[in-house]
Amino acid sequence: MGPVPRSTEHKKNGFILCLSIISIFGGSIPSALGQQSQKSRTSRVSETALARRELNLIGEKIAKAVLDKDIRTLLSYDEDLRSEDKASLKDAKSDLYCSLFDSSCIQGGKWHSEYDKLSQARQLGIKAIVGKSRYDSHVYGTLLLYDRASIADKDLGSPDFLCKAPSTRLASWKFKLEEDGDR
Repeated sequence: MGPVPRSTEHKKNGFILCLSIISIFGGSIPSALGQQSQKSRTSRVSETALARRELNLIGEKIAKAVLDKDIRTLLSYDEDLRSEDKASLKDAKSDLYCSLFDSSCIQGGKWHSEYDKLSQARQLGIKAIVGKSRYDSHVYGTLLLYDRASIADKDLGSPDFLCKAPSTRLASWKFKLEEDGDR
């Protein structure tokens, strides 16, 4: 996955896009709660809030990059497949290009590009969800980009709603928090 954007390079860690873009939210992020001391819980809550804030800022940059069709910025969050994705984004009929920027070339016609979802939003909303996996102890994040005029913030906390939300109004991007040494 790609380097953390310029504005967050000075931080110890940063979020990077860890999966190809998906347009539906596939479930909640598992949380490792376990038995922890009060001090440990407070520290975890503080770290989670900081990670959520950082991911929300990344969401603003990604939304702008999609709307501006700024491939360079989008690729800066894509470290593991950057060279393949860069090549794919040069082809205006590739699956990746279509899913990002052009609904007319998406097979089946039921899905909408990220560009269409964001550009048609009357009031663009961004919600960052962050959690630590109990399976591998990594911190993962999901960015939900949606139309606040048609989706209530409270609905974004409902797995039922997220699984049934129309693909025209909600985009979901997955991230993994990486330490500097992990990149």
